[in-house]
Amino acid sequence: MRGPVVVAMGDSITFGVGDGTQRPETADIPVGWAAHVARALGASRFVNLACNGARARHLAQSQVPHALMELPDVVLLTIGGNDVLRGDFSPEEVRACVSDALVRLERPGRIVVLVSLDRIGLFDLLGGAIAEVMARRVGAANGALRSAAIGTGTIVVDGAAALARVGARGWHVDRVHPSALGHRALARHVLKTLGTADHETTPMPAPGSPRAHDRVWWLLRHGTPWVAKRSRDLIPQVAAVVTHELLEDRRRRRHAPA
Repeated sequence: MRGPVVVAMGDSITFGVGDGTQRPETADIPVGWAAHVARALGASRFVNLACNGARARHLAQSQVPHALMELPDVVLLTIGGNDVLRGDFSPEEVRACVSDALVRLERPGRIVVLVSLDRIGLFDLLGGAIAEVMARRVGAANGALRSAAIGTGTIVVDGAAALARVGARGWHVDRVHPSALGHRALARHVLKTLGTADHETTPMPAPGSPRAHDRVWWLLRHGTPWVAKRSRDLIPQVAAVVTHELLEDRRRRRHAPA
């Protein structure tokens, strides 16, 4: 019997960042949680349309039309993380864009899986107001994703619950993406949700532990440029967002009925 056609969509998590120290596009075999799910399902064809930096608003521009042309049996999606990390984050925009994508993808017999977001480990490390504000944003994004899926038949999988099973080891060295172990935890959780009987025994490439010099290479080649870039855009935006929300909280408390 021919295996299903599996199409992956979304951002860098679906693309496979963090599943090892190599860049996903240079890996010997497709990497990332979606690729692991496709292999476990015995896919006859796997197409990964996800890309770094993708936001909810980008789905309609290229990913959805391309996905529809592939005539997929299964669609796998993570989105919203990059929206959370931007100063113009709008839960309503995320809901509207994802809802549009899911409605367009829906077909009889087609399985669409949407994985929700976990808290971003990088900001939890910082603690305090920054962690609280960013966690609130992730919660708002997840609420938007769940709302977008209502009435579409989309299966929503709890990404935080999947990664909680492996704890701190589920994070890549950048503390933004899942590690190799984290990607496999996501894949197994998706397969379990789909009711794949042999999801625990389906062979997946062993995650392995990156050697010390591989970690150093990654930080120099990808981590440092990422931090340098984000010091110019993300960090000022996060600081502005945190400051604004703290001022709003203070204003609400001051005007709350005694």
